[in-house]
Amino acid sequence: MLSWKVWSFLLVAGALGTTTAAEKRPPNIVVMLADDLGIGDVGCYGNTTIRTPNIDKLASQGMKLTHHLAAAAMCTPSRAALLTARYPSRYGLVGSDGWGSPVIAHVASHAHLPLDEVTLATALSRVNYTTALVGKWHLGSFCNFLGRSCPGPLNHGFQTFFGIPVTLFFEFRGPHAFWKFDLEKPEYQRLLGTWVVAMVSLVLGRKFFSWRLRSLFLLLVLIDALFFVYWFTVAHVGINDECLWGVSPWLQRMANSLLMRQDKVVEQPIQLDGLSQRLVQESRKFLEEHANDEQPFFLFHSFGHAHTPMYSAPHMKGVSKHGEYGDNVEEMDEGVGALMAALKELGLEDNTIVYFTSDQGAHLEALDLEGRRIGGYNGRFKGGKVMGGAEGGIRVAGIYRYPGHIPAGKTLDTPTSLMDLMPTVLDLAGLPTMQDIMAKSHALKPRQDLDGESIADLLKGKSRPASHPPRIFLHHCRKNVHAVRLVTDKHIYKMYLFKHKWHPGSTQCGWGHSVGCHCHPTWMHDLTKQPELYDLKVDPYEDKEPISPDTKEYKEVVGHLQKYLEEWHRNVHYPTPQLTSLFEVAWTPWMQPFCLTC
Repeated sequence: MLSWKVWSFLLVAGALGTTTAAEKRPPNIVVMLADDLGIGDVGCYGNTTIRTPNIDKLASQGMKLTHHLAAAAMCTPSRAALLTARYPSRYGLVGSDGWGSPVIAHVASHAHLPLDEVTLATALSRVNYTTALVGKWHLGSFCNFLGRSCPGPLNHGFQTFFGIPVTLFFEFRGPHAFWKFDLEKPEYQRLLGTWVVAMVSLVLGRKFFSWRLRSLFLLLVLIDALFFVYWFTVAHVGINDECLWGVSPWLQRMANSLLMRQDKVVEQPIQLDGLSQRLVQESRKFLEEHANDEQPFFLFHSFGHAHTPMYSAPHMKGVSKHGEYGDNVEEMDEGVGALMAALKELGLEDNTIVYFTSDQGAHLEALDLEGRRIGGYNGRFKGGKVMGGAEGGIRVAGIYRYPGHIPAGKTLDTPTSLMDLMPTVLDLAGLPTMQDIMAKSHALKPRQDLDGESIADLLKGKSRPASHPPRIFLHHCRKNVHAVRLVTDKHIYKMYLFKHKWHPGSTQCGWGHSVGCHCHPTWMHDLTKQPELYDLKVDPYEDKEPISPDTKEYKEVVGHLQKYLEEWHRNVHYPTPQLTSLFEVAWTPWMQPFCLTC
């Protein structure tokens, strides 16, 4: 028999071996993404009337980013940038400054995140992470004929998907009439006038016109109908992503209100009340199933809140001081708490990198059908959702938590970006860079031109090395650059090339659930001949007059940034924006998925 000393040695050696193996295992990664959450609606960012104790606790346990920036002020391009670490203009997942769509507007359409773009999920799956997306996708569904399969995120590195393939449209709240024909609006008046003239011409044409001329009248009617559908399903969503779907909001709800598991529809239309809890339960189930796996996991939990329409489970209705919007924010916070509680219960919280943020700022103009405000608050930052260059549209909450690696209860005031996610978590996890991962896998050509960068050292409390060049951020409104930000040791300069024409006395463009600020030139002040320049270190809310063009400071900074932009446009060639093409964004009935078991 072995002596007690031998047994003790073996037990200690076994324990050390287990510890060593656990230390070698890369950390899990959990990303929680809010939708349209105003930075002024979170307690740890200064709100005192909406309760967000779980997000606040997350910030107290990790590092809060006070100058965190989305790459776009709309869902589709912002989410694409988050996952790829690249400006979406580089691969055309944007609209133009004309009247095209700013986002993917239909499940059954051709627009999508290009398959050769490397996402964080793609990179992590190549190094043996189990990857899952729960919640909103909105980057293209890739539906085949009759929608028999719509793989969407499964084409971009996610091994499992349960959630919303496109986005939440206002019409999902239902019920809605099958037909809507509002003769108070000029577009409907034009349509009716055209049809009356065409029908009278066709009737009279049987007696007075040839069959060729009657055929021409019929063709004009069809063209008019197509342009009407285009105006509503493509051009009209230029205001924001609330597509009105012409004369049939009922069809909008039935075609796009889908809940999917993997590539199949499992619910149509979505039962909104209680959806937040169902998504959280799905993520908790994923955590439970993979808590004891030998390989780590990446969970991307993409909330439906606080995007319109507003919806809540019964126990969360009327709980806040800010109506349905406040209820939605507090319900989302409940979900954050449930996910963090699951990590703790499963013994995962100390070996999991957690990141919380929002895809863009709050939709300031949003009202419900009764005229009640259902939009968020961006604090003292001016502007909001849709406005690509305005601070309120792109300044978002950001929190990183990784015990033992990121100090607790600290803040980072250095400007950072959602595009920093991929290089940062790979760095924090001790993994190779995306370029090295993809080069070894021989699956996709690695991208060398990332716009995000690792902020792991900053999160650990270290300073940037003196050799680190000043960082420059480009702020696009759809495909064009509307503002540029220069970060130096002592200054944070922001140069505006275009600014929105806000309603007098406000930083918004009216009121309504489908109202927002266009990027079209007619809605903008063109400042390209004499840009406006602010130092956000001195004037963070842009309350003061901009820096005078007569100063040496203005001439040096603006001259430097203009030269940078010239070189950028000379070296970086943007493809034609997908979302300006009717072929890419229009509803395609023969690709429409349906729930076969509902």
